Amino acid sequence: MADDCPKCEEGLPAWLATFADLMSLLMCFFVLLLSFAEMDAIRFKKMAESMKDAFGVQKEIPTNEIVKGTSVIKQEFSPGKPEETLMEVIRQQTTDDTKENLDVHDGKQSADEIEVDEEMKAAMQAQIEAEVEQQAEELAEMLKEEIEEGMLEVETEQTKIIIRIQEKGSFPSSLCQDSCPPGRMGLQ
Repeated sequence: MADDCPKCEEGLPAWLATFADLMSLLMCFFVLLLSFAEMDAIRFKKMAESMKDAFGVQKEIPTNEIVKGTSVIKQEFSPGKPEETLMEVIRQQTTDDTKENLDVHDGKQSADEIEVDEEMKAAMQAQIEAEVEQQAEELAEMLKEEIEEGMLEVETEQTKIIIRIQEKGSFPSSLCQDSCPPGRMGLQ
């Protein structure tokens, strides 16, 4: 039976050295922390007292009167009538269910209303067209050289600005060379 057990290696396992190194480094780290820490007992007492008052459970509030009531419900009320605040007025206006949420028109308008609507539309259309015309003039001023060379034209059509690029303005003419395969164009 003694022959069945394999022979054990002498010495400690390899992981134990690494573990011991880490533990000694950790102990040195805590010793350094402790040596750099300041121990001020008075300051710690002040901090403990301020923390005690901060949570409010242990806080003692001095009272001016001895409690005489038998219930926690307040027995004294102010005799004055409460005034409405702006918040109450707004709430009353926004939650009024009697107001109609949607006005339904029967499609019939008076001649005066139709006339005013058409005049407003015409005035707005004229204003928009004037703005578009002004923008087109500014654009034409920026593209003055290209327009003089005949490469571009700037036009307006109601509320649109149209820039037309002439054939010679976009690409140079391309001619097919003898070495080009069919269907492909080469540039000269």
